[in-house]
Amino acid sequence: MQVRCEQIATDLKPLFPQTRGDLQVLVQRAVPPERADAQSLVFAADAAMLQTALAAGAGAIVLPLKLAGLIPETATQAFLLTPALKLAMAHVLQRYFDQARGKFGPVPSVDPRAFVAPDAVVGEGVAIAAGAFVGRRVVIGNGALIGPGCVIEDDARIGANTLLHALVFVGQRCQVGDRCEIHPHTTLGSDGYAYAQDEAGQHHKVPQLGIVVVEDDVEIQANCAIDRAAFDETRIGQGTKIDNLCHIAHNCQIGKHVLLTGGFFVAGSSTVGDHCATGGRTTLTDHVNVCAGVQLGGLSAVTKDITVPGVYSGYPLQPLKAFLRTTSSLAHLPDMRRRLADLEAKLQRLEAAAGPETRAAE
Repeated sequence: MQVRCEQIATDLKPLFPQTRGDLQVLVQRAVPPERADAQSLVFAADAAMLQTALAAGAGAIVLPLKLAGLIPETATQAFLLTPALKLAMAHVLQRYFDQARGKFGPVPSVDPRAFVAPDAVVGEGVAIAAGAFVGRRVVIGNGALIGPGCVIEDDARIGANTLLHALVFVGQRCQVGDRCEIHPHTTLGSDGYAYAQDEAGQHHKVPQLGIVVVEDDVEIQANCAIDRAAFDETRIGQGTKIDNLCHIAHNCQIGKHVLLTGGFFVAGSSTVGDHCATGGRTTLTDHVNVCAGVQLGGLSAVTKDITVPGVYSGYPLQPLKAFLRTTSSLAHLPDMRRRLADLEAKLQRLEAAAGPETRAAE
C-alpha cells in the first residue's frame, strides 16, 4: 500500500503531536532501519537505529519524542514523533501495511470450491476461500474473511470483520465476535475432557452440551484448543490475546484484555480475571479463581485461588519478591548441606567428649 506521511499524521493525529520534514513523502512499505530506502517507513527506537535509518536513506522515520533533538537540520525525510512508539507502530502497521486481509483479494467473494449451506446467512463483503465448509444456519457478519479449509459447523456465528485464517475449526453453535482474528489450526468448540468411571475401571464419556463464546477484538494464535462447556459456555473476554499452543478447558472464563502467552494451560471451571497476564507455560489447575490484575511469571503453577492483585511466580506459587529470594537460595543448598553435616559431626564429637555423666546431668 502507498500512503503519504501527511495522511498518516492526520489519521493518527493523537499519536503524532509533532512532525518534522517533508510530509509529502510517499511510503510503500515498513522495514527495519538497515533495509530502508526512499520509499520505506522505519520505526527507530533509539539513537543507533535513527542513525542507521538516516544513513540508509529512509523516506520516513517514526521515533520517540525524546529523540527529536537528534534530527539533523539538513535532513529531508519525513519525521513522525510520538510519545508511545510501540503503540504508534501497532496502529500504523494495522492501518496501512497489514497484509493478512490482502490475501483474500481486492474484491471479497465466495469461492465456488467452498461449501456454504443454503440457509447460511452471509453478510456483505464476506470472503470465503476454497475448501471452507459453512454449515446450516451459520451467520457470518459483514466483512468477515474465512480462510481455506475452515470448518464452521451448524448454527455457529462469526462476527463482522473477523478473520479466520486457514484451517480454523468453529464448532456447532459456538460464537466468535466482531473484529477477531483466529490463526491456523486453532479449534473453538472441541469437547471438554470429561469421563465417569464405573466399578470395573472403565471410562464413560460425559457429553459436552455447551458452547464457546469469543467476545469482540480477541486474537487467538495458531494451534490453540478451547473446549466447549459441559452445559453453559466457555468464554473468552473482549480484547484478550492468546499466544500459540494454549489450551483452555471446558467451563473456563477468561476475562477482558487478558494476555496469555505460549503454552498456557488451564483445567476445567477455572476463572482468570480482567487485565491479567501470564508468562510462558503457566498452568492453572481446575476450579481455581485468579482475580483481576494478576501477573504470573513463566512456568508458574496455580493450585489455589489468587484473591489479591500483584505479581506471582513459581511452584508452589509465591509473590514475586519471595519467589526471587527462594530461587536465589537454591544455588547455595549444596554448601548449606555440607556445612550442616560438618556442624552435626562437630556436635557429636563434643557430646562424645563430654562423657556419659555430663549427658545424664543434662
